Amino acid sequence: MATFVIDPTTGLLVDKKELETKKTQDLNKQDLNQSYGITDDSEVTIDIASAEDNNEVSGAKAFAAGVASGIIKVGEGVVSLGAELIDLGAGTDLAADVDLFFDRLNPFEEIAEKRAVGRLTEALIQIGVPGGIGAKIATKLATKAIQAKKAGKLVNFKSGNLKKGVAKTKELNKLSGKQRFTAVVAGGALGETLVADVEKIGTFGDLFEGGPTELDRDVRSDPSDDAARKLANRLRFGSESIFLTPFVYGIGLGAKTLAKRGKQLAYSNSVLEKGLDKLAAAFRFRGTKPLEVAQAKKTQKAREMRDVNFAEEQVARIDKEVDKVFPEFRKVFNASASQERKDFLKLLDDTLFEGNLTQPLSKKLTNKVEDVVINRLGKKEGAVVLNNITEALTKTRSEFNNLLEVTASGPGAKVDLPPGVTKDLRKIMGNRVKNYIGNTFEIFENTEAGFFSKYKPTRQDIDAAAKLFMRYAAKNKNPITPIEAESMVNDILTQVRKMDPSRDTLPTFAYQNLSKSADDAFALKTFAQTLENKLPGGKKEIQVIGKGSKVFRDLFGEINDVRHSIFEGMNRLSVTARKNQLFDEILDVDDAMKAKVTSETPFGQRGFFHDSPLSAIRAFGPTPEIVKMDDYVQNYFKDGVLVNRLSGTYTTREIAESFTNVSKIQDFMRGETGGPIGKTFSWAWRNLLLTPKAGAQYAKTILSIPTHIRNFLSSSAFALANGVIFTDPRVFSRAMSNAFGMVQVGGPRKTLSQEKYREYLELGIVNTNVRYGDLRNLMKDVKFGEGNFATDSILKPMINSLGKKLSRGIKKTGKFMQDLYVAEDDIWKIINYEVQLVQRADAYAKAGIKISKDALKKEAAEIVQDTVPNYAKVGEFVRAARVSPFGNFMSWPSEVFRTGTGIFRQIVDDLRDPITKKLNPITSTNPMKGLALKRLVGMTTAMTAIPYGLQKGSQAIFGVSNDEADAANEFVAPWAQDSQKIYFKDPETNELYYIDWSKNNVYDTLTRPFQTVLRNIQEGIEDEEILLKGFIQGIASAAGQTASPFISESIYTEAFMDIWGRNGRTREGQQLYNDQTPDPEKIAIIMSHLAKTLMPTTKPFERTKKAITGEAGKGSEIYEIPYELAGIFGFRGIKVNPEKSIAFKLFEYQKAISDSRKLFTGEIDVTEMKTAKDVIERYYLANKKIFENQKKLLGTIENAQTLGLSPSKVQEIFEKRGLKSTYKSISDGEFNSFFPSKKLQEVFEDNARKARIPNVFLEAEPTLRALNDIFQILNLYDDFNINLEDFLPDTNPEGQSALPDTPMPSNQVIQTAALQGSGVMQSGLTPTETALLSEEEKMIKLKQRGLA
Repeated sequence: MATFVIDPTTGLLVDKKELETKKTQDLNKQDLNQSYGITDDSEVTIDIASAEDNNEVSGAKAFAAGVASGIIKVGEGVVSLGAELIDLGAGTDLAADVDLFFDRLNPFEEIAEKRAVGRLTEALIQIGVPGGIGAKIATKLATKAIQAKKAGKLVNFKSGNLKKGVAKTKELNKLSGKQRFTAVVAGGALGETLVADVEKIGTFGDLFEGGPTELDRDVRSDPSDDAARKLANRLRFGSESIFLTPFVYGIGLGAKTLAKRGKQLAYSNSVLEKGLDKLAAAFRFRGTKPLEVAQAKKTQKAREMRDVNFAEEQVARIDKEVDKVFPEFRKVFNASASQERKDFLKLLDDTLFEGNLTQPLSKKLTNKVEDVVINRLGKKEGAVVLNNITEALTKTRSEFNNLLEVTASGPGAKVDLPPGVTKDLRKIMGNRVKNYIGNTFEIFENTEAGFFSKYKPTRQDIDAAAKLFMRYAAKNKNPITPIEAESMVNDILTQVRKMDPSRDTLPTFAYQNLSKSADDAFALKTFAQTLENKLPGGKKEIQVIGKGSKVFRDLFGEINDVRHSIFEGMNRLSVTARKNQLFDEILDVDDAMKAKVTSETPFGQRGFFHDSPLSAIRAFGPTPEIVKMDDYVQNYFKDGVLVNRLSGTYTTREIAESFTNVSKIQDFMRGETGGPIGKTFSWAWRNLLLTPKAGAQYAKTILSIPTHIRNFLSSSAFALANGVIFTDPRVFSRAMSNAFGMVQVGGPRKTLSQEKYREYLELGIVNTNVRYGDLRNLMKDVKFGEGNFATDSILKPMINSLGKKLSRGIKKTGKFMQDLYVAEDDIWKIINYEVQLVQRADAYAKAGIKISKDALKKEAAEIVQDTVPNYAKVGEFVRAARVSPFGNFMSWPSEVFRTGTGIFRQIVDDLRDPITKKLNPITSTNPMKGLALKRLVGMTTAMTAIPYGLQKGSQAIFGVSNDEADAANEFVAPWAQDSQKIYFKDPETNELYYIDWSKNNVYDTLTRPFQTVLRNIQEGIEDEEILLKGFIQGIASAAGQTASPFISESIYTEAFMDIWGRNGRTREGQQLYNDQTPDPEKIAIIMSHLAKTLMPTTKPFERTKKAITGEAGKGSEIYEIPYELAGIFGFRGIKVNPEKSIAFKLFEYQKAISDSRKLFTGEIDVTEMKTAKDVIERYYLANKKIFENQKKLLGTIENAQTLGLSPSKVQEIFEKRGLKSTYKSISDGEFNSFFPSKKLQEVFEDNARKARIPNVFLEAEPTLRALNDIFQILNLYDDFNINLEDFLPDTNPEGQSALPDTPMPSNQVIQTAALQGSGVMQSGLTPTETALLSEEEKMIKLKQRGLA
């Protein structure tokens, strides 16, 4: 019951509560007047916007306020719930008093709710604390109940029924898990009913504007009724937890299962767990392989890279010295000098392979080398060159010998071989090294070369081979003509050209068997002459006894170049040797696992290879598919060099397939499987889609100088995020010096640096650039440079036609740029590794823990691999996705996510106490806890402090307010809206600019989703929407941005789709041409547009040149020298130009209005609008969408004016596009609703007549007009608060619509319209009331006016 008292100022009898409210308002007003120096007789002209500008809330301040306000609101939620229950029963209005009390008690709420981060934090604490407490209490109660239940039902161990009791226990344990889960859900839901701000946060029902959980926001005048409404809202809010908790719980359980049982999931009987493992396998580097196998294969690749690097170094050193001996060859092409040079390279080749590889170089041949060098250079210079050449040859022989040792000393020593075979293996391989090189013939240089043929045998070589066949035919008394003989030679050449030199080490071909008594029409010839000796036990000894006929060697273009022999020989021998190590190490792991097997050992950890299918099933369980290893590794052992220790063993298909070199998709894309149709499709896919994709990516990265600069500078963030910058400056400086000394750019480095670099290659630290790894493998997929149509048939002949010198220059430039791109990544990885090596060594030493150098190196290397993007760790699915026409460098974002979480995981590992497992940095005894804290500081600095500090620091220095920054965000490029932007003002013109920091932030991929969520919430704050709407929109947008690198069009595909998919319009809306563009001009535009994707990025240099010369850019844009120079380094200042942007915004607006109308006009069909209800729904939806678009345009106008664009200028822009009336109505906040025209009404009538059904428009028209009347008085400054359900007809049992009486506008709407003339806004409050009153006070005022 209300209490009445006399108002001392008026002498009237008033409600006591209203009088107290008025007093509070007066006090607030007095405080504010005093702050601004306003006296009672002053005219109140407070500039609210100015006041806000002078008291802006930063994100950090809002976050802190959100924490404090959220905690206070947890208490408010509990107290207000009790008050609402009392109000419900007693009819009091105690809840309003509680709200007013907490409004005064909580000074943080207003601060928190000004920024998205504060509002989100406040909401999460409100939801999380009560929900968590409720779940915890409920779980404890459930656990006690379960324990009590078990106490009465568990087996008595003294009885004989033990087996039955144990089974019952297992049943109850399974049941208890479900019961606990149910308790978590129910307890969480109950806890969430204690949230104070349910109406501000909102529900999914609110989001979809319907459903059982949509909140009731119509305030009741009766306190008891309003209490019932609030309690119902709490229950609706809490009930959604019942549906959301299982989803969240499932994600958490899945992650926990992967973390704890990752290795065992593949062998589980659970379909769900196996599915979870397969999903995770797509994104982890080991795929479906056991970790031990994946690590061994990764090490194999790293060792092969080390060997290749050694070969490249020796080739470069020899090449450099040979150029000194024959300098005229470099200056101008000379046939005589060329032949001498070839002879000299052949001499070096012979010297390298002469005699036993374990012995020094042949004295006889080195003397010949010396003669050539001294004769050409003289004694002094010649001695130095000779020493360098012989040193390179000696090192190469030694490395060949080392690899032969690895090959001979592995599996051969661990199996029972006949006497003499192991000893002979080195001899066999030593003799075969030169012949073992499959690519020592020029004919292999140009497989599948299309219309052009790089290698052609000389006429003399063809005639010599033809004569050989003629002699062979005559000997068999089956003579042939010269034409027939030459035909046989050409057939052989065709066969050999089709061979894959990576698989077929020596030429093999078939020719007609000219022996009359021969059983086969064709004879098969392997080029090398070998001899097989049968040994006891069915083994074979293979010996190479010759290099094959000189006639065929000359025909195929035998290469006798020491550089080629070193590189290809090292490549092939490395593959054999490292393959041997791979099997050896995996089998050692296999033996160790089997030695530890007990009855408790889980499936998958009982060894990899087994002697029978039954043994394999016992080791892996009944679910995996068991296969025989022979079918998967036969190619490894086909040359008879290695002994197959895996022969006859069985394992899972996943493990067996891990030993195949490439994926099935890659084989198909390379045209190596699929039959004629598949190969044709593969050829088209490679050449029409993937080759341009690879070319575009190569141009925009490897050949782009600005990309190189940004690549190097931005990668420094990895050192910062891992805390290595927070170390002794001397250690950091030494690491940086070493890194620059090791990078592989501009020729071989110092010998020690090269050896150290090869050590880092083997550790998997360097040459693992993620983007280049993607590009390099894509180029392999499309056979870039080895015979696809685009590169061999067109580009190579064009390059070669420019001359050998220029061709060589182009190749060297490309190689230099590739090396530079890799080096920019290597430098920071080397710094990371060397600093962490020192840091961890010091930490172990201080703790008195001894650790070997090798173990320490391995530990530091693994940390670098897991905290800095590394291509070797990219998941199989992401790698395979490169062959799609979508996505650019998909491995990069996946690695940023992996290593970002890897940094956090390393912090936890280094901080966790090894005994107690707690994460207390003070009590932890972990010797690495100091490094953990450094890494934590580094990660926080790199990911949040620097971006945020740069943003806010720049705003403070240049006087850019938060309102200006928020407004400017609407006028930046679409792709930059969720970027981290640094705003600043030109000191002279005061014009606003921004730098897109995200382009230089390597962790943008990781932080951008959070930026997107916060931006959407902030927009919701400004539009006074519920928190959940902005949050869900932000999540959806962030998910799209996260997926964008994987599903968006690649660089070339986007340009291709601009032409053939979007009909001459870019994705950003730029029109390239139209139907009226003349064909020649259109073709030129198309070719230019596609060609731009294949050209390096030069825009920063072009703009800088224009800035220096004063030349205007596109659209008469004037470029500023400082901003454009900064752009070369990735820090270009981009002008915020609302005047220019509004024009495009208007284009978007007109299209959006058209699309909104189509929600109605596009559905005018009897099959779509069958009832009046359908017509009303479509009309309502169309106008709701129009309202949203007009409100969005109003925001654009306000943002432009915030940035200093005058109303008259904005109006002028509208008028130029024929939108004068639109500007006036929108700027006044008027909503221009849509109503069907006479023409549209006639369409309804015609459709009804043709279908012989009633005209549903006539039936719905009264309701549509009533709705339209209400639309006319809506204000764009308010929300579209019209409930569709109030206007929909009831449906009787026969399915016919019964339209209600023509609805009239509600009293609220009428009164709102009536208040316009009295200074009261459409919201029902005056501007001063809106600014000064709390939410509760505003509601009281609205009640007084009958508007609530």
